[in-house]
Amino acid sequence: MSLDDTVEVEIPLVKTITSLCFRNLDYTVSHRGNRKQLLKNISGTFRSGRLTAVIGPSGGGKSSLMNALSGFKTHGVKGRILVNNESVDPQKYRQLVAYTAQDVPLLPNITIQETLHYVADLKLPSVVTRIHKMKIVNDIVALLGLEKCIHTQVAYLSGGERKRLSIGLEMVSNPKIMFFDEPTSGLDSVSSYQVVSHLKELAKQGRCVVSAIHQPSSELLELFDDIYVLADGRCMYQGTLVDLIPSLAEAGFLCPRYYNPADFALKIASTVESDPDKTSQLVKRMESVANEQVNAIHDEQCNGRDMLKPANGASPQYPISRFRQFLILTRRTSLATVRNLKLTRLRLIGHIMFGLIVGSVFYDVGDNGAKVLSNVGCLMMMLMFMVFSNAMTVVLTFPLEMSVFIREHKSNCYSTTAYFFSKIVSDFPLMLTSVTCCQIITYYLTGQPNETDRVVMFWGICGLIGWTAQMYGLFAGSIFPIDISPFVVPATVVPMILFSGFFIRYSELLDVYKPLTYVSPFRYGFEGLALSCYGFNRTDLGCEDMFCYYRKSRKVLQLLEIENGNYWLDVTGLGIWILALHVALYVSLRCKLRWNK
Repeated sequence: MSLDDTVEVEIPLVKTITSLCFRNLDYTVSHRGNRKQLLKNISGTFRSGRLTAVIGPSGGGKSSLMNALSGFKTHGVKGRILVNNESVDPQKYRQLVAYTAQDVPLLPNITIQETLHYVADLKLPSVVTRIHKMKIVNDIVALLGLEKCIHTQVAYLSGGERKRLSIGLEMVSNPKIMFFDEPTSGLDSVSSYQVVSHLKELAKQGRCVVSAIHQPSSELLELFDDIYVLADGRCMYQGTLVDLIPSLAEAGFLCPRYYNPADFALKIASTVESDPDKTSQLVKRMESVANEQVNAIHDEQCNGRDMLKPANGASPQYPISRFRQFLILTRRTSLATVRNLKLTRLRLIGHIMFGLIVGSVFYDVGDNGAKVLSNVGCLMMMLMFMVFSNAMTVVLTFPLEMSVFIREHKSNCYSTTAYFFSKIVSDFPLMLTSVTCCQIITYYLTGQPNETDRVVMFWGICGLIGWTAQMYGLFAGSIFPIDISPFVVPATVVPMILFSGFFIRYSELLDVYKPLTYVSPFRYGFEGLALSCYGFNRTDLGCEDMFCYYRKSRKVLQLLEIENGNYWLDVTGLGIWILALHVALYVSLRCKLRWNK
């Protein structure tokens, strides 16, 4: 089914009434031993079918409230969150709630249609047919006015189109409660009105829609049904838009005629810290009103239950199996990788060009006893290129993907395990193809022994060292931000090169440094390449001069102090490095999620 086949837009209505109630909500963060309370014992209720605006001055707690209520932030949050007067377990709550942050990270190399299709595959149960999923996607595109750019990659979308796409991502699973953190930020007045109009339509369909918004215009404010005003982490007003000005007037704050009610409320909220006496009465009054509304809930339904406390018989976290998640994510990551110019075409072309350049510079030195040192230098040059090219490429791109992973995981799209294995599997073919092209070109141009077993052993070491480098880059990219990771990788790789046995022989190292040679992947890579070329009783090398000291391969191995080396021990050493980096990457992904709670 194509977009043209969709004649009527049908977004499923939320048939059940859903109200969200929170009481005594506190949110405290710690930074370098200093504690700051962002939300201060606030309470409130949001109802379905109504669009609620959360307004307040900068630093008033709007984003903190959105993060706490959506479940995206749990560390340091205390209080009770009830859905339809009942506590729910965290997994079920995440299925009910959708949250669109102020800046939603998206994969830049896939189109709007593909983005929505993959989200539909991840968020909808397997029993939903492909045709039904396509219709849901097409209807969302039509509802949000994205038909003209449906086949446009995300990297080329305007700000308003990105905002609408981020809304569409959460509409796929038809959530009952939707939170939006400043969806109009960075947009012009026309685009802002379009975005809020779409939020209004979502609320009319029976959802509970709450949006934090910064300084809305009068025209924009009229689209909202209810207002929740925050001032210094406390509730200053909660109620309908119509009652906002009368309520402020009762507290002694008279709004001038033709004055924007939102601007007037923000002006009052901004004086909480500078002149607390004027606003303390209003804050206490609104807090008492909110508490009265919350206390009307039947206490027997929530006694003894803390915020999102797990209950017996918790519902499944994901609508599809982890294996199906792995397949979907592998397809998506592979598609994004193929379309990534830096990660794919330049990477592959770079390996081919390097192979041609090195092959021409070191042309036919592999079987010349008079040029053994040059050939050894060629092996080290290949090793260094494969490490830096594979590590630096992913370290520049993976930090951008990490933000997408964190958002989608918090949105209950997939598990960490599924993402981890999909990333490994989808990136491996490109790495192996690039390394193979470089190795074949360099190997035959430099005149290395044309023996099948040696070619395979040489290729095996190149593949393992490329795999090690890619995993090292992924690990560094998952831990450090993009402005630090490009420095961390070279700074940590270069010292390991010193212990490869090329720049200084093992016997010439100080005793304190000798153990470091056994933990350097460059030792195993360099030794493995040298053994594949000169080990295993290779016949005598050719000689252009009258006498060549290194004509016998045994002399070369003695020079490098690897005459007792074991090729399979080198393979094992690189394998241990690869396994350790896989474990480290998985742990780093888990830690990243924990740090962002």
